[in-house]
Amino acid sequence: MDDKEIITSLYGNIDVAPCPFTTAERQELDQRGEMLVYLPAGIKPAEMCKRWGIRANIDFENEKMIRTVMNSEDQWFVTSKAKTPELIYHSAQAASRIYEDDGLHGMDMRRYLAFAATFRARFDALPDRLYWVFLHSGSYDRSGISIVGFDAHGVLNHHGWMKNFKAKFCGSRYVCIAPRIEVTLDTETLPRAYRARPGWQGQEATMDS
Repeated sequence: MDDKEIITSLYGNIDVAPCPFTTAERQELDQRGEMLVYLPAGIKPAEMCKRWGIRANIDFENEKMIRTVMNSEDQWFVTSKAKTPELIYHSAQAASRIYEDDGLHGMDMRRYLAFAATFRARFDALPDRLYWVFLHSGSYDRSGISIVGFDAHGVLNHHGWMKNFKAKFCGSRYVCIAPRIEVTLDTETLPRAYRARPGWQGQEATMDS
């Protein structure tokens, strides 16, 4: 299925915000091992799990400690389409610094659910089976971080954890937000951020020296 068909299969016949990634950026995704994900504004984790039949070990209706970001904006983002996370045995603190140096962001719960559903629609399989993934955007409780992953039974597991934790089964996933609100003649040449390509390209802001 193409992106439009996947969005319709996940969300129904909704009004989809224009994609802020250029045609050239979308065409290079497969070559770079990446995929495009759409997340409509306002949709909540409980609704997402119910809509897509995702079983979870957490009652999202009563969970008040998980905080998410950009809840009132439609989101298009690029992320890796690898079936397992990267930066294994890196703490959340170390992984966050790596992504920040690349001009990238992290997942939060809503982004992760949208990613998992899109991944399953594309590949007929769940990502991150028997792995944990740090959700770098958003937060858990006051200073904690969420970690999520699918167990051997296909159930989404969530736990609040410490940012300095690291393990051989725990990694991270990045999110690339487009460097523009919309594609225009003035914005289409703005460079997006790339994993493992540090530098000013793709940074959301900088200062003249």
